[in-house]
Amino acid sequence: MSYGKTLLFVYNADSGVLPGMKDYSLKSGTSHAKQFCNLTAITNSPIGMKKDWKRFVRELGIPARFLNRNEFVSEIGAGLISFPAILVQTGKDLLMLASSEEINRCRSLEDLISLVRLRSSEIP
Repeated sequence: MSYGKTLLFVYNADSGVLPGMKDYSLKSGTSHAKQFCNLTAITNSPIGMKKDWKRFVRELGIPARFLNRNEFVSEIGAGLISFPAILVQTGKDLLMLASSEEINRCRSLEDLISLVRLRSSEIP
């Protein structure tokens, strides 16, 4: 267990019902591709977070938070981070666990789980 550390899963979407529905319905081939969130598409279904993903995150043994882009920006600030992103927070320090490019290369939940499993095992 990594004490004092929290995983931050930050979606490329703003909070709220309408933005969430819009983001879930976007496909990467549309003109709205810049707004598409692969983290949402892979880990969520129309009715909520997928059970396998929820179980995996819980079994990592590291506390996790799921934030929308606007929540992250208002709480922590935008900085030079592109979204989606998976970060490790220790106090005020942030470490990139998986960048938007790496998340966007994932094509399935299994791909994302493999990426997070590998990177989380390297957390100092």
